[in-house]
This record gives sequence, C-alpha cells and structure tokens, in this order.
Amino acid sequence: MSEMQNAQPLLTVAVPTYNGSKTIRNMLDILLPQVDERVEVLVSDNCSTDETPQIIAEYREKYPFIRYVRNEKNLGADGNFLQCAMLASGKFVMLISDDDIIIENALLNILTFLESNPDICLAYMDTVAFTDHYIGLEHTHGYKPYLPPLPQDILTTNKKEFLHYCLRLWGFTSCYIWKSSLIRQIENPKQYFNTYFLQAYLSILCVTNPKAVLGCIKGPCIAIGEYGVLGNYDVAIVEGINYHRMINFAVEKAGFDRKQLEKYYIWKICYLGRIVVIKQRAVNAKTTKVSNLIRCTWKYPYAWIALYPFLMIPAPVCRFILKTVRKIQGRDFTSYVNRPTELNKKN
Repeated sequence: MSEMQNAQPLLTVAVPTYNGSKTIRNMLDILLPQVDERVEVLVSDNCSTDETPQIIAEYREKYPFIRYVRNEKNLGADGNFLQCAMLASGKFVMLISDDDIIIENALLNILTFLESNPDICLAYMDTVAFTDHYIGLEHTHGYKPYLPPLPQDILTTNKKEFLHYCLRLWGFTSCYIWKSSLIRQIENPKQYFNTYFLQAYLSILCVTNPKAVLGCIKGPCIAIGEYGVLGNYDVAIVEGINYHRMINFAVEKAGFDRKQLEKYYIWKICYLGRIVVIKQRAVNAKTTKVSNLIRCTWKYPYAWIALYPFLMIPAPVCRFILKTVRKIQGRDFTSYVNRPTELNKKN
C-alpha cells in the first residue's frame, strides 16, 4: 500500500495482542496484502514477553503503514481492547484477535459495505471457523444452530432481525465493527472491565437509540481460530453468570428481545457445559466447577435433560469420548489451555 492519505481512514483494523507470536504471522499474512489507503492497521502490543515485538518490526519493514503501539505495562485484556478503540483513527473500528483471520478478499467487501452505509452504528461480519491453523477458506466450517448463513448484506433497525444472523457470536471480539464516534461517547467505559464481555457492552451502548442502524455483511469475512482442548476459565462463570448479566443489560439499555436472548442462553450454556465436563474429566482438570454449572442452569428445565446427565459420566468414558472425537478431527489427544487470562475474583 502507498502512503496513507491525510484524510480520515474509513476503517481501523485494530489488533490487540499479547504473546501472539505463534499465531500473529498467519493473521498478518492474510490481512496486510488486502489493505489500501482506506484502512488503518493498528497493533497494540500489551507488553508481550515473547517474540511478538520482533515479528511486528519485521512486518513493518515491508508494510511501513502499520501503526505499532507497545504498552509499557500490561493493561489487561480489557484495557488493551479499549485502548485500541480509543486510539483508532478510522470512522469505523474493528478488533481482530491475533489468532483469527480476515479472509482473503473479504476486506474489500467490508469496505464497500461501509462506504455504501455510512450511518451504520454496529455491523456484524459473516463468520466461519478453522482448527489450529488457517490454510484457506475451503478448510473452514460454519456454526449451527444460531448462526445461519447470510443470504445477502442486511441493513436494519430491527435488533431481533440483526441477532437472528449473529446471535451465536454475540459478545465475540473479532466479528463486529463499531462507529468510532459512538465508542468515544460512552461514559466511563472502564466500568465494564472484568465483565468478560467488554466488547458486547460497548456494542450495546452504541445502539441504545431505537433507530440505530445495524448491518450484517455477507461473507464469509472472518475466520475464528479454534485451539486446544481446555479453556483457562470457569465456563459457568464466564459464559453463564456473566453472559446472563450482559443479556439483562442488553434488554434494559438497548431494547434487545429477552425471549430471543434467553432461548439462546440456555442452549449455549448447556452445549458448552457438556463439552467442558467431558474434557475436564478426560484430562483430570478442574477449571469449571459443577456447582457453578448448576448455579446458572437450575431454573431451566431444559438443562435437567440436556446437561445434568453429563455430570454423571465417569472419567474413563469421558477419555474414550474425547480420544474418539480427537481422532476423527485428526488431532492428537493433548491438553493445553489458551494464554493466561485474569479471572474475575468477585465471583
């Protein structure tokens, strides 16, 4: 890309990273050749202790337009996310994790949509997933239920219609675009730190106006990286208790449909609960407490059938199930967690 023009960029693609040396090359190799003068690329390095700074320096030699900020101390994930949003020069801003991908040629579609719809407050980008390492769109897979493919670009003020196409990824970082000016108008955004869903709270606060324009961009545009066997957090606290608090906030502050969100919530926590129970017992880990799973599901009869029987599966059976699934997936039976995350001690 030639020198950035003095005009405000249309879109800031912000990359919050911390010790991302194992994945960030894959992301940058796909992203950077797509960039033109309408795009600002901002990398916010949260005081990485691995080779991330050297990797970014290497890429800046070839792509000098990369804007690189290295924090003197680790701000925490929420602090780094918010810094990305606040430092963005673009009219719109998106955050892309260093282990996710903006699919080849997708950036052009995203820019075209934003140019055609400048009044957008919040946009979802059609998303798929890949396992371990991105090697092309043909090796990705979709999500179902609760994430139907987009038939076309969609422009709406109907929040229920909007969530119909993105509900499974509501609260996920990499597949949403915000209008930068709306982010900067949020009063004291740090109050939403340690909610586990800062990005969702920011999205909600961008669309409190009943006439807020929402968009869905047909793709696929984003590919989410799926890594490892176990997360490093209590799923019941994060995806259950804290996610439900975020649902309440979305309903009360922005008029999202409670019935739609509640229906998805109970499916989500039961689905994730089944997976985490099998994985934990298979490798003798205890990141998610059974008592917390019961705490966030006991009011829902669906969970009594869909989740609670899994709480009684013995460890040897869980190991057999996990080994079988991993074999089908072409993976070894190994256990590791994602990069460390500070857990909310209040829970």
